[in-house]
Amino acid sequence: MKAFMKNRVENKVARARLTRDQILDRVVNISPTIEIPLLLPDSYGSNHRWTKKNIFWNLLHWSTLLIRYNLDAMHIEKNVLDNIFNMVIDIKGKTKDNMNARRNLKIICNHPELELDECRLNVMPKAVYILGKEQKRRLCQWIRGLRFPDGYASNLAHCVDMMELQMHGMKSHDCHVFM
Repeated sequence: MKAFMKNRVENKVARARLTRDQILDRVVNISPTIEIPLLLPDSYGSNHRWTKKNIFWNLLHWSTLLIRYNLDAMHIEKNVLDNIFNMVIDIKGKTKDNMNARRNLKIICNHPELELDECRLNVMPKAVYILGKEQKRRLCQWIRGLRFPDGYASNLAHCVDMMELQMHGMKSHDCHVFM
């Protein structure tokens, strides 16, 4: 099996997750957010990544919570679906596959088929996951034809643009159902 990173085999075990008390010990001495950058000490943030103390730590029960931040899973699903769809459809300006990513790919990863062409500047080889025009059209037609029971999801046909072969305007619940 080919390694993802170029010239590197990862054998390290993941770091142990910090306990509540260990996190509290690290956060307790950090001052609250300093609004004026000129007042920051020169070494502020250089020897650690903990540069500010969230005001929630002032709540008595905050240090004992198992889950401190409640993330909106459906909002995350929407972001993931939007990014995947934009990348597969190859929407200019909205894909994460750009020139900088390809330059980093050459340095970091072991995928020569995706590297930038040295002879032709600003030409990126198409990745295998990018759909062709006919595939995009078939995907958009399939999404337009999807039907759901009343109240289950909105009409996804309204989100499909057959002229541009794109999707836009999907709500987070629609993305959840689609995924």
